[in-house]
Parts: sequence; structure tokens; C-alpha cells
Amino acid sequence: MTPLRLQPDRVVPTVCPYCGVGCRVDLYVKDEQIYRVMAQEGPPNYGALCVKGRFGLGFLHHPDRLKTPLIRRRKGAELEPVSWDEALDFAAGRLARIAAESGPDALYFVSSAKATNEESYLMQKLARAAVGTHNVDHCARLCHSSSTAALSRSLGSAAMSNTLEEIGLSDVILVTGSNTTETHPVIGARIKKAAREGAFLIVADPRRIGLAEAADLWLRLRPGTDAVLFGAMARHLVASGRFDRGFVERRTEGFEEWWPSVEAYTLEFAEETTGVPAGRIREAAERYAGARAAAIYWAMGITQHAHGTDNAQALINLALLAGQLGKPGSGLNPLRGQNNVQGAGDMGALPNVYPGYQPVADRQVRKRWKALWHVPQPENPGRTMTEAFESIGDAEGVRAVYLMGEDPITSEPYQDHVRAALEKLDLLIVQDILKNETFPYADVVLPAASFAEKHGTFTNTDRRVQRIRPVFEPPGEARPDWWITAQMGRRLAQLFKRGWSEAWNYAGPEAVWEEVRLALPQMFGGLGYERLEREPLRWPCPHERSPGVSVLFTDGFYTPSGKARLLPAPWRPPAERPGGDYPLVLSTGRVLYHWHGGTLSRRSDLERAYPEMKVEVHPADAERYGVEDGEPVWVVSRRGRIQATAWVTDRTPEGVVFAPFHFAEQPANRLTLDAYDPTSKIPEYKFAAVRLEPAGTPEAAEPG
Repeated sequence: MTPLRLQPDRVVPTVCPYCGVGCRVDLYVKDEQIYRVMAQEGPPNYGALCVKGRFGLGFLHHPDRLKTPLIRRRKGAELEPVSWDEALDFAAGRLARIAAESGPDALYFVSSAKATNEESYLMQKLARAAVGTHNVDHCARLCHSSSTAALSRSLGSAAMSNTLEEIGLSDVILVTGSNTTETHPVIGARIKKAAREGAFLIVADPRRIGLAEAADLWLRLRPGTDAVLFGAMARHLVASGRFDRGFVERRTEGFEEWWPSVEAYTLEFAEETTGVPAGRIREAAERYAGARAAAIYWAMGITQHAHGTDNAQALINLALLAGQLGKPGSGLNPLRGQNNVQGAGDMGALPNVYPGYQPVADRQVRKRWKALWHVPQPENPGRTMTEAFESIGDAEGVRAVYLMGEDPITSEPYQDHVRAALEKLDLLIVQDILKNETFPYADVVLPAASFAEKHGTFTNTDRRVQRIRPVFEPPGEARPDWWITAQMGRRLAQLFKRGWSEAWNYAGPEAVWEEVRLALPQMFGGLGYERLEREPLRWPCPHERSPGVSVLFTDGFYTPSGKARLLPAPWRPPAERPGGDYPLVLSTGRVLYHWHGGTLSRRSDLERAYPEMKVEVHPADAERYGVEDGEPVWVVSRRGRIQATAWVTDRTPEGVVFAPFHFAEQPANRLTLDAYDPTSKIPEYKFAAVRLEPAGTPEAAEPG
């Protein structure tokens, strides 16, 4: 009998735990094992599913699952198993003692884009209500914080303006900084289908990615020159009179301040800077602005730069000048990476905003949350995650970090620097489902339940709120993150004397969600569990009769004036330029078969499909540096070195090396630098100077 003919013990509908598409799936279970994953026919995936969703769930039963609470009683001692009460009391007591010595801002809380909305809400509430600090963040800091910063200040909303269903309604689709067919394959397939059916596809990317093969117009720009390309497109629209003057006059402000910032970005200057012929830039601008409906999609190739906010702002300016907002098939659409990174931001797991993106700097906003939680709120925004790790060891820096589902050793830039910082912490709490690279540094380990072992909601990349449901019981003594965080909240509320501990007595995740709905009725008022059980819906959904809003900004923008803001987006060269001993540019990213740090995907059947680290090297560079296809090679930066297998291919341009960051034993982020965008504080992951050396004598590859 083949597995496909088995009669399942049960079929559980839920949501894929990988990317932000939020594919709805049915999990077929026999003898407490998932033997089949089927895509549901409804939105957002309409029966489609990528290799990760179909074959990447093996981590659920992996031997590395954390099953028992552990504590390290003193530095240098071994982690030892304890009861939940002892682990929670130990962690809460240590947090309280550090705060008593150095203040609440010495503590830092990191939520997870893989946790549910309810769990991210509780983590930021733990920081703000139980402890009294805005020191909370999540991994959007490392992927889309540049998008969030630019979209929030210009439009008043940091989410996709349109929906995935509308891809087929676009006349022109511009994709930039996104290897969509590998990182969001279901969306990539839909974009290719739209192109086959007549949409004009423009792809701006240094690499010859899958969508570049399908593009009508491929703009192969030099890495780090995005703001020039899109600034030049915008300037051309204005200079040639092809911009939407009526839209700009009625619905935007700041044109006079913006225009001088692009006056120098002529098509000729852009060609010289980006390497894209002026004629192709002109055609891209005119095709985009001339469309009935044109949409922009982007991801981390735009945001993960020391000037990522300016890159995102340049896209926003282009859309506003062309009037491509507020109608179906158009819009600004950042493709979210993790399955619930949109939800973690919506829930306020950020140092500068409460849930609903309400600014903590606003006195009236603080009064509102004080009334809701019955505890005073601190005035100053907290540190970003990148700032927090930089501050460890400083006199006024962070001394304790509470991680929920985050692995900074793998995800933060300049890995060796992060290791040194973690060793200086007085307390590190790791709340996770699997052992990871940060696990050995933990003083407290709290074993958590996976997506398949709890109830809750996820919010996908186009604002669709979806229910997840348990398939299994959590292994061993593992517990859902909402339960762990609520238990910690009860203890910290008592120790910090902030409110009453009974405020943390939630009967379950639905009770947490009801608190979210109460706090944010205009966003989530119509999205009760009973309704979401029948159908997933998008926010904003203010009441039970609302169908949810698909297209944002049809009547106005969410700014004080109701108008969108055009803002300067000047180009600045990357923080580190190639030359001398480091003549090549390193860019990092993902491959189809793995996801982010590989913690989940590499503990599944996907590991057999893509088992080793490969770095892409252009044939000319391979010949120049003596690199052979399929042979080991050193990639060396000023911060460290890694060894990988060379993949000689012209899909990466000459002068550029591409490395995926999924392999902990060959960590690409050992090579990246800790240069940050001044606004979003995102690291420069997409541009670092490196050299290549055939793997011979390791001594020859030591960084300079």
C-alpha cells in the first residue's frame, strides 16, 4: 500500500510555516505522522504549494526538538533539566534583579515572526506592561524594517497596499530585489502566469534570477545602485511630463522638497552609475507610468542595505508620481519573508510603536495603552534589535536578552562579533522549538510548541488573518509560546509591581485575541475566531459585517493630512567598497529548498535536495582567481572566512559572489559587516567586499 492510498486518522487544516504567502494546507496524519500535505483550493494559494510547504515539515519530529526546561545556575555550569515552575521562577528572578541594578532598559525582548499574532502581542506586552520598557523587536529589523520605515512615514501604513489575487489584474508588474520564484514560489508562479497572459514584466536585479528569464525588460543594475535607478525613472516621468499631475496635486505633498533630490539623476547619469542602458531605464519608466494598473513587488534585495530606507522610498516616490496606488492591480507590495512577520509588526513587536503601529512617542497613545493595561508607560522608544546587540558590554547597555524563536548567531551580521557580545550577557533566555546556534549560550531554555501543536492566528503578506490549529500534542514538556509568555508575565508583574498578576490569566489564545480586538477595533474588530474559522479575512476589518479591505488608499492615506508624502531618497554608495585585497562584492540570499537560517528546512527531507553550501561565481572571476566549478573555495572578508563549493555560473554578474545564508557550519553572515541604515537600523547584508581563494592552505585565507 502506498502512502497516498492510506486512510488518514485525521486531516487538519492549517497554514504553512515558511514564507509570508501564508499558503493554506491540509495535513494528513496517520499513526501520529504527517504523510501527506495538500494545498487548499481557496486563497491565497489556490491549490498551489512549493517544495518547502510540501516536504519541509520533518522538523516537527526531529531529535533536536527541545522538550524540557533547562537552566544554567552559574556561568560555566552545564544546563540542567528542571520543572516549569523552577525555570520560570529562575528566569523571572534574574530579570528582576538585573532591572533593579540597572533599570528596565537593561532588559531586551525579542519576539518571533514564526510565532502567532497572539504570542507576539504577549511578548511586547511583557516588555511594556510587566517590565516597563519599549525594548522589544523582532526579525523584521533584519528584513523589512526599511520598508516599514519608508511606508509608514510616506503613507501611514507599513503593509502591502494590494492583494495577491490582483496580480492577474496588473498591466505592468515591476519586481525588484526579490528572487520571487525561489523565495515566494507561489507568488513567483502567479507573476509568470500574468506575464504569459499579457502583463508587461519588468525585473530589476543584478542576478539572472528565474523572473529575469521571463521578463519583457530586465534591468541588470550594479549592486547597491537601486536608488539611482528608481530616482532616474521618477525624474524622467516629471521631466517628460508623463507623471500623473492630477494625482500628485490632489493626493500628495512634498513635491517641491523632493524634486531637487533627483534633479541630477538624468538617464545618462543613471546609466553610468547603474550600468543599465538609458534607453531601457526610459522604457521601464514609461511602461510603468503609462499602465492602467501597475504594481511593484520587492523584498530584501531592496531593504538589506545601509541605505535600504532610501531604496524603499525611491519606489514609493515612483508609485506616487505615476498615480499607481489606490486601485486594483496597482500598489506597493513588499513581499514579507517569514510566515508571520506582518503579524509580529501589527502586534507591536517593535521598539517605536504599540500594536496597530501607534507611536510610543505620542503622549495620547501612551495614555490609551496605560488605560488598557492599567500601568504607566515609558516615554522614550526602545532600542532596535541591532542597537541592543551592539550595546551589550557597555555601561548603559543591555545585560539580559529574552529570545522567542530567534537565532541571532545565524541571523545577525558579523557573526563573530555577535558571539563575543552574547558571552558578555548576564542572562540569555532562549524560548524555542529546536536547538540552534544560539542555544549553547543560553542560561535558561524554555521549550516551545511548533505551529502544528497550538491554536492561534497568522497574518500573511497581504494582510490576510488566518487560523492555525493543532495537529499534535507538544512533545515532552514543551508548551505554546502564549502560555510560556503569560506565565512569565504573571511573575514579572508581581516582581516589578506593575498591575496585577491576574491580568495574565488567559484561558487560551482566543482570549488574547479578544484583547487585541478590543485594543484595535478599526483593524481587527470584525475578526473573531468564530468568523475566522469559516474564512480568513484581511485587516482592516472593523466590524462583523465588513468583508475586510483589499485595496488600501482608495480614498486617502493614513497620514495626519490624508496625503502621501514625497520624500528625498538620495543615493549613497555602499558602506564598504571592493578593492585591494577584497576586489569582489558579496551578496547573500536564499535558495528554493531552504529557509533563512535553515533551522527548520535542514531538519527535513529538503536537506537531501540541497545538502551543501554553494557560492555562485561568474566564469570570468573563476578564471581570474583559479576557482574550479564544483571544487571547494574560500570566501574571505575583513571579518572572517568560510569554505563552500564553487558554482561557476553567469547568473551572478562578474565581480559579484552570491552566497545563501542557510548553512550554520558555513555561515555567510560571518562575512557581512555591521553597517546599519541610519533610519531603520537594518544591516548591510547585500554588499560586502570579499576575495576568493581555492581551498588549499587555510593560512592563505586568513582575513586581512
